[in-house]
Amino acid sequence: MFDLFQQEGDYHFYRNQLWMAPELLRLTTRLLNGTQKADVYSFAIILQEITFRAPPYFIYVESPQSMC
Repeated sequence: MFDLFQQEGDYHFYRNQLWMAPELLRLTTRLLNGTQKADVYSFAIILQEITFRAPPYFIYVESPQSMC
């Protein structure tokens, strides 16, 4: 039963990382305030979610029929 809680905690931890800029994910020690560039990156991910009403990193692909 403990493993289930650990897995659930891991899921939430990594899910929260979806909005973090890659350069911050690569750091071995976390910056307390992040960077302005990382904030812009995170904001862009959120705007994409709002625009497409889809989860992060959604790729919009138009079908060939809809392009006519």
